[in-house]
Amino acid sequence: MLKKIVPAFAAILIAAPALAADLPSRKEAPVYIAPVPVFSWTGFYIGADIGGGWSEVNAKPYDLFGNYIGNNVNTSAAGVVGGGRIGYNYQFNQFVIGVEGDFYGTSIGKTTNYAAPFYGYYSSTKTNQDWLASVNGTLGYAIDRTLIYVIGGVAWAGASATWNSTLFPAYSFNINHTYTGYDVGGGVQYAFTPNWIGRVEYRHYGFGSWNYGGNAVLSRTNATLNNNVFTVGVSYKFGGPAAAPVVAKY
Repeated sequence: MLKKIVPAFAAILIAAPALAADLPSRKEAPVYIAPVPVFSWTGFYIGADIGGGWSEVNAKPYDLFGNYIGNNVNTSAAGVVGGGRIGYNYQFNQFVIGVEGDFYGTSIGKTTNYAAPFYGYYSSTKTNQDWLASVNGTLGYAIDRTLIYVIGGVAWAGASATWNSTLFPAYSFNINHTYTGYDVGGGVQYAFTPNWIGRVEYRHYGFGSWNYGGNAVLSRTNATLNNNVFTVGVSYKFGGPAAAPVVAKY
């Protein structure tokens, strides 16, 4: 009897590891951690900006005979700039291209007094730059949620001026003009959330010259206008990054 029990017990000991391997594991599956969605700059956006700017105006007056009077008026005026914008960006790899339109109101203005000694009279000119607008293309390089970009395109400016003279008889006239020119600049944007983005930007506007005037004393005045503007702003980007892929948990 003992001879039969010993071989059977030995067979059980040999088979035990194999049977244990077939039992279900009691070890818990690792906790699934979803990957962080990759931020994308692609999409439409609207935004608002506020900042400051200054204008540089060079005016050359000419008399009725077309002679340059020789008394240039070079003025620099500063003021607040603020407004809104709308645009669209498209990202491929780390590059971002886009198109943007904006409109800003300004408080830039100044009154300048000057003399024309040869003619023996004094004049004052009050200039105001009422608004700036532009349509631009943008090109940027994205480092995750940070975007470094350049911007440039076609720009317009609305300006007005009042001219007063002490020449007897005294005279005064007003003008309003819309300049057409260009703007170039650059800035940095940062996405605080998938939708809210802040930015800092600088732009230079160049509008060339324009002839205005025509009265009892002056035949015309040639005025050249340029602007430099710094702004900070916030924008809302519609949509967001695609959801992370769902991975089954066992």
